[in-house]
Amino acid sequence: MRIVFLMFFISHFALGQYIGGQEIDSSKLSPWIPKFEIEYSGTYHFGESESESDFILFFSKDCIIGQVKMGYWAENAPQWKYKYITLTNITIGKNGKFTSDQHSGWFMKYKSDSGKYIKGLKIENPWTVWIEDNKFEFGVKTPLNFEHNYYGKYTKASIKKLTLQELKDMSPQDLKLMRNEIFARYGYTFKKGGAMEKYFQKQDWYRPEHSDVTKFLTEIELYNVDLIQKLERK
Repeated sequence: MRIVFLMFFISHFALGQYIGGQEIDSSKLSPWIPKFEIEYSGTYHFGESESESDFILFFSKDCIIGQVKMGYWAENAPQWKYKYITLTNITIGKNGKFTSDQHSGWFMKYKSDSGKYIKGLKIENPWTVWIEDNKFEFGVKTPLNFEHNYYGKYTKASIKKLTLQELKDMSPQDLKLMRNEIFARYGYTFKKGGAMEKYFQKQDWYRPEHSDVTKFLTEIELYNVDLIQKLERK
């Protein structure tokens, strides 16, 4: 199964199409078909202010990882939290067509008023809640910086499928930290007073927000959690 691990507009005289919360003229959109598929890797920024979201897209051997990161206000407390939508069964056609089980669209270029072409991803069924049915959203592509998305000591556990060879010399404690760090990146709330809570509370990037983050995990992360657990049981 391929997953895109990865944090999208028609003008006023047709259906509504948006970029950064503003309507744009769809006649200025054209297909974006690079020489190599990997050139689609990047962070695609959607919306503005409290409606902002980032779609992270990258390729890792047999996987395409695609994941949406968006913020929201918690219902029971004035707290800004983050949630994730991990897209499954991603495919990218030679014509720039993007599909997944959850969202679909096209890789396109938008010609700005200055004449500059802006690369991005047009999503036909956007996750931005305020956009009405039959309207689209365009996410502007920016470079992908893994350090800005995957924090911690063992970030490779979220970027590629690990091997037994890579893990065989690690101590049981380091394996435990690597496995739990995957969950911590999504704001998993560890057992109060436990070793993992004490460790991650000392990390400046850690924000405990969710009691269950399993549905956020990507194909790579699920694979690595399972692999590490097998080693821990030996």
